Amino acid sequence: MEFTHEEFQFALGASILVALLSFYFFTRNWKRLRIIENTPTAKLRSAHQGYIELEGKGQLVDDQPIHAPLSNHPCLWYRSQIEQQEYFVEKGRTQTRWNVVYKTISDHRFKLTDGVNSCFVDPRSAEVSGDEKLVWYGNTEWPTRTQILESQSVVHAMAHGYRYTEWLVLPGQSLYILGQFSTWSATTQKSVRDVMINLINDWKQDQPALRERFDTDQDGNLDQEEWEAARQEARSEAQQIHDQLVLEPDTNIIAKSNNSAQPFIISVYPQALLARKYRSNACIALTGCVVSLSIVAWLLHVQVLSFVISRVKLVYQHLASEFFQ
Repeated sequence: MEFTHEEFQFALGASILVALLSFYFFTRNWKRLRIIENTPTAKLRSAHQGYIELEGKGQLVDDQPIHAPLSNHPCLWYRSQIEQQEYFVEKGRTQTRWNVVYKTISDHRFKLTDGVNSCFVDPRSAEVSGDEKLVWYGNTEWPTRTQILESQSVVHAMAHGYRYTEWLVLPGQSLYILGQFSTWSATTQKSVRDVMINLINDWKQDQPALRERFDTDQDGNLDQEEWEAARQEARSEAQQIHDQLVLEPDTNIIAKSNNSAQPFIISVYPQALLARKYRSNACIALTGCVVSLSIVAWLLHVQVLSFVISRVKLVYQHLASEFFQ
């Protein structure tokens, strides 16, 4: 088989690109598989600070529902997307494609509970795997139908110009979460001095009230002694506020780690099934990488062989012309 120079360059470049992408997805999935298998599952009551995995059920915060923006379906988390159908002509044939015109991802916190203890979940930048997906169609950029409980068939796409898609995590679903667990305490986050500075800054926003309260000589300005009295008053009020913060319960939260090597995963699939998914994806990617590298080797072999044959022909033609002269 012979290739033109352009065909060879295209085939070789495409094969190398596929090999690189396949290797990337292999390492990505294999790394997640090893982390899931090697990280022990912690209990909420005894969870240590740091990178851990938890299992439990998803729960709304204070029973306040989160509604997906397109379907209006109550959920814990959503990813929404609107696509517009576009017609174009290629090689004399009319074809269609879907262009994304709107997309959004939920950043609302929800809770994870094991029936006894609970913690907050901050889903920002998480890799979310869910099994609830809604797809329906319409003729307006923003859907007029809501509360869609079942996805519509693809047949509807033929008569409508917009496709609406939402991926959901629903309240009460079992969740597996791998991320950074930390405990937030109000007293450790704010010192008495921090509270005092905030108070003084608030007072400065209302200068007439500040002068009325601390301008004892009524000259319209606060001198050094009057400012010191204001600081003492602010320090006293700040201490009272800080003492109240001690009574507030600590807040446990699991979120994305600052270490980019530690993935943040939220999944409705159990740990064993999730591990099988990553193992399967890793094997598929590795197979793609090996096949692509084999194609690269074959292309190079064909090209070298073609080059050698062409050189031999040139030498033979040269010798033949010399012999018959």
